[in-house]
Amino acid sequence: MSPSVRPTIPLRRLLLLTVLTAAFALALDAALAAAAAPYGNTISLLVVPGMAGAVIFFGLRPYPPGGRLRMALMTAVALFLLGLGL
Repeated sequence: MSPSVRPTIPLRRLLLLTVLTAAFALALDAALAAAAAPYGNTISLLVVPGMAGAVIFFGLRPYPPGGRLRMALMTAVALFLLGLGL
């Protein structure tokens, strides 16, 4: 039996995912600050982790869906807790 081949993600794709996630988060925060939204912090606290999880889920296509979902959830929860200041 041959050993299973693990999918690999090129470093350029990981860098692109990181830059895209950061750009979306900064754009959202800037738009909410410019609009002086009354619940801007709450919206940012909920939307940014969800958006980051979506970028992770769809950006890691070579991996199986279960692994991508787990990584996306871990990322979203970590960013949510970081946003709460925990």
